[in-house]
Amino acid sequence: MRYVLALALFVLPSFAVPARAQQPMEGDKNWTELEKTLWDADQQWLCAGPYEKPYKDCVEFRSKYWDDQFFEVYPSGMVTTKLEMVASQSAGTGAPGTGPFPGTFKLRAVYGNFALATDSTAFKAADPGGVPYFIADSRWLRLFVLVNGKWRPAAGAGVPTVAPKSWLTSMGQQSANGKRRSPDEKLEKELAAIDTKWLDSAMHGRMDYLNNLFADRWFEILGWIPTADVTKASAMTGIPKLNPKPGEGVFPDEFKLWAVYGDVALATDRRTRKWTDYGHFTNTPHRGLLVFVKQNGQWKSAATALVPIAGPQ
Repeated sequence: MRYVLALALFVLPSFAVPARAQQPMEGDKNWTELEKTLWDADQQWLCAGPYEKPYKDCVEFRSKYWDDQFFEVYPSGMVTTKLEMVASQSAGTGAPGTGPFPGTFKLRAVYGNFALATDSTAFKAADPGGVPYFIADSRWLRLFVLVNGKWRPAAGAGVPTVAPKSWLTSMGQQSANGKRRSPDEKLEKELAAIDTKWLDSAMHGRMDYLNNLFADRWFEILGWIPTADVTKASAMTGIPKLNPKPGEGVFPDEFKLWAVYGDVALATDRRTRKWTDYGHFTNTPHRGLLVFVKQNGQWKSAATALVPIAGPQ
């Protein structure tokens, strides 16, 4: 039971959901239609399903389809920008029948011209004989922004459920050695302070602060149980039951603001979880993709995906 509650602590610091006043509302026709539209955009993003195309054509399409501020947290925990991804993919090759295969798409929240969704994406590679086979599976936080009437990918983070060795040995570092200039240095400092207070409040059971910080539809994808569906309600119930020992908790650093879309801000951090599970002390770093939304003048947490950082730290 203590292990389950510890999960809530690590989850708590990173969930989100759309405000009640937001439209469309889940269950209505507009919500259903938007979910279909974004599922279509998701498949275009990955050149999957009806949008499958030759590898080089796919890379060229993505370079125009991704929003200019697009970035991604790889399943290894590495953060990379649109320019870096296009460059690395342009230098690569892809065998027919290989690549990402998305499914189980779900719209999670809508904030004006910004939408949050999740999917499950499997990956195929080719064996020495050129025959495709599944090598990995992952759960993704997929973010979309409406630009000139068209939904475009804004960011993504993949949490491995079945990880190949290549993911486990990749370096999970910040893109470009962390030298990328912040889009808003003042906002970055403000959100970094919220990030620190958020996790400290979770550690010390300050529920009023957390209840106010998390948007109504707050959710999180956990690095250690990526198939779990953590919500604001489950976190608010579990956190008061925690009884952390000295030195235990989730500790943030390396906060970085990557993109701002009006009242939506996208950031990453490193969250090191220090906890005792079944008598064994664990010290595991994760790269978090954090979504913040500004409501009534206050920045709130909307969603988080926590990707285990692979390789030496």
